[in-house]
Amino acid sequence: MLQYERFETILEMLRHQASVRVTDLVPILDASESTIRRDIAELDREGRLKKVFGGAVSIEPQSSSNGGNRKVNVQRKPISAKAKTKVDEKTRVAAFAAEKIESGDLIYIDAGTTTGSMIEHIDCMDAIYVTNGARHAIELAERGFKTYLLAGEMKSSTEAIIGYGAVDSLRKYHFSKCFIGTDGIDVNNGLTTSDIEESMVKAEAIKRSEEVYILADSSKFGLVASITFAPLDVGTIITDQLTEPEYRNSTKIIELDSLQAQQDE
Repeated sequence: MLQYERFETILEMLRHQASVRVTDLVPILDASESTIRRDIAELDREGRLKKVFGGAVSIEPQSSSNGGNRKVNVQRKPISAKAKTKVDEKTRVAAFAAEKIESGDLIYIDAGTTTGSMIEHIDCMDAIYVTNGARHAIELAERGFKTYLLAGEMKSSTEAIIGYGAVDSLRKYHFSKCFIGTDGIDVNNGLTTSDIEESMVKAEAIKRSEEVYILADSSKFGLVASITFAPLDVGTIITDQLTEPEYRNSTKIIELDSLQAQQDE
């Protein structure tokens, strides 16, 4: 494939998805990783995409599914700021998710505030816990749970262990359940996050899990961040309420408000 053909293929992929990885492009372009990195660097210099570690992201914000008119480009907030938002909703989602853990499980808990809120609600001591959240690991260990922290680089703003080291650490595990956070949930763009290295870790954990739970308060629906890490139907979404019913046709959703209403009847 000629260089201009590789350029067009990369850009065409970015018209349909938020990001591309060098490793994924190798079989598509039938080119070496070094060649693809040079192509991405050249396209970055031309201002046609943004070069990031491990691949490239589109310079165009992705459209939300809410009428197709609103453009949303979610930016990752520091964990200290995120911990102060939607506290009640996150707590409800986290408490329900913690009930899914059973004796003998090998559990993966993703970095993030909603997943982190699970820890105080976990009461299953006969399970093993793996996480890429530095604070999560400390809190789990302090509560007496058998805990493993992934290797890799720690991102200070989110306290997440990220990058290829973390992905490589995950490859030895076969999880019974994983609990994943997300920055956005969208019918067309799936589950998204703002960091390509965090997306790699999320995707690998999902790949290695028998059951996948996505933890998200209702504000995440209709938002699209820079990187798609999984399709919408990759697992079960646990949320406090669902205001846009079209999502029910695309994936399995546990809506806590609806469950409570059924119990109250």
